[in-house]
Amino acid sequence: MPLPQKSERKIYIILVRTHKTTLFFTVPPSTTIKYLKEQVLSALNSGLSEEEGIPTVKNIEDFDLCRCRVIKGKDQKTYDVLEQTESTIKEIKLTNWEVLYIQFKDEEGQSLEIIATDPPIDDDEESEPLHSSPAIDKGKRKAIEDDDEYSL
Repeated sequence: MPLPQKSERKIYIILVRTHKTTLFFTVPPSTTIKYLKEQVLSALNSGLSEEEGIPTVKNIEDFDLCRCRVIKGKDQKTYDVLEQTESTIKEIKLTNWEVLYIQFKDEEGQSLEIIATDPPIDDDEESEPLHSSPAIDKGKRKAIEDDDEYSL
């Protein structure tokens, strides 16, 4: 049986981020933005909206998916709305492991500010060490010779 062409076999992992939450989607390149928005809606309505102050959404018109673009030379980010909902991931040239952001809309349909916290790059700054005991981090220790409790 012949293998499908390389482009047909590829699976994309798309990350969708809002607040402190990141959703992971595994989709083929033929996936439309509309279908991806439907999957995001399903995830948001599975109880996720109750956490972290994420707004409640009822349909895919209540939010947009946006692509982040960093302006070179300036330390600024801009977000481009993915408006072509019938376009596929391949057609709009999303890359594997690309991060998209959710931009919610208010009751009048006006876009709200994107609220998303990117995870820290260096975990040492924000997290506690795995081992708090300094003895554990020293590696091998010498056996205690005068301990009668373990002698035979």
